[in-house]
Amino acid sequence: MPIDPEILLKKELDEVEGSWTEERVILYNIAVGSSQDPLNKSDLEFTVGSNPKVIPSFAACIYPMESVFSIIGSEGLEVSLTSLLHGEQKITIHKDIPSSGTAVTKATITAVEDYKKFASVTITSDSYLENEKIATAESVMLFIGEGGFGIKPEKKERITPPKRDPDKVLEYKTLDNQAILYRIPSGDNNPLHVDPDFAKMAGFEKPILHGLCTYGITCKKIMESDFENNPLKVSEISTRFSGPVTPGNTLEIHAWSEEDYTIANVIEKETETIVLKDFILRKKEN
Repeated sequence: MPIDPEILLKKELDEVEGSWTEERVILYNIAVGSSQDPLNKSDLEFTVGSNPKVIPSFAACIYPMESVFSIIGSEGLEVSLTSLLHGEQKITIHKDIPSSGTAVTKATITAVEDYKKFASVTITSDSYLENEKIATAESVMLFIGEGGFGIKPEKKERITPPKRDPDKVLEYKTLDNQAILYRIPSGDNNPLHVDPDFAKMAGFEKPILHGLCTYGITCKKIMESDFENNPLKVSEISTRFSGPVTPGNTLEIHAWSEEDYTIANVIEKETETIVLKDFILRKKEN
């Protein structure tokens, strides 16, 4: 059996130590849209000088993607990397993320579910800085064509946008080389995002943008519009990835502002495809 839930749920994942520098944070901030306007003084706090502000979605980069890739092909998950798609991502911020540091991340496989046409594997990781938990990430990985092992998915309660026109529509024109920019600070070297031949093997015309790059761009744009461009006001970021983005295309962020959070659907303008569903940026409690 390519996917064996019993083995996966008992699998012990190694603790991983990950470090980041101010330079890496600045590169990440640029890769998700900071300082597109070099005259925007507020954004210079993310991209110039020492102790830059950290966009909260950077927490997704603390647990290296290589650690996720390392379990693909191992016992209980004997599948091809070409079958992998990122399904969902949720980050909970427990402590403000510093502009440099070294964190220890402890990860476990917390769910394995069968959707018939694909399998879903959830990895939950807690990152600690000097023994204090700073962030929890829940990453749902989808393996296309690998269902059929019989564990039915649990029903999940979801927050969805209200039934009214969005309060605002924000736009972001991605760069042709956005995926190449993002892979450097993120550490996500999946060839799907840079190698044309690999992308074709996976069923795409050309390399696609990292879902977590779109996630970071959306976080930054909503933070600018609803959170005073202040990362310290953010407590949680979550979304479902529902479609690929071609680098160079334009993102339309259809956003609704609620009391405790902003929720959005993100559309690739050129194809009119929803690429992020139910994106939520939640406010920190006062």
